[in-house]
Amino acid sequence: MTFHDEITAFFAGYVDAFARRDASALSELWEPVGLFPSPTGNFAMPRDAFRDHCVTLMEFYRQQGVVHPLGDLLSASELFPDVAQARMAYRMQGEGDELIAAWEHVYILRRSDRWRISLTIADGEMAAWAARGAQL
Repeated sequence: MTFHDEITAFFAGYVDAFARRDASALSELWEPVGLFPSPTGNFAMPRDAFRDHCVTLMEFYRQQGVVHPLGDLLSASELFPDVAQARMAYRMQGEGDELIAAWEHVYILRRSDRWRISLTIADGEMAAWAARGAQL
């Protein structure tokens, strides 16, 4: 399997975990502690806390009317052996494929036993929800 195929498969599983609302599966795709730089300050979150955050985030999406989370890998590059950067485009669709929100997300991944996310920059998501008047 090529590097690009591995990253594509990783994010297919990532989006699938969101679609199934499986916070445990989603949190297992992260390093034990993930880093979240944001416009209001950086923070780190241990996996257990991130799992709880995923439950809250999935409920937030449901409250916004999201029925189908969709994601497309825009780019992926191997920065160093077993370290990658990926950019995803997300579209949150409601009933009848209504577009609720869309954004791009940047990730840094590291491969140990498998690829896992170490860092994400979610400024695009935060801006998309703010434009709708919703706060994460």
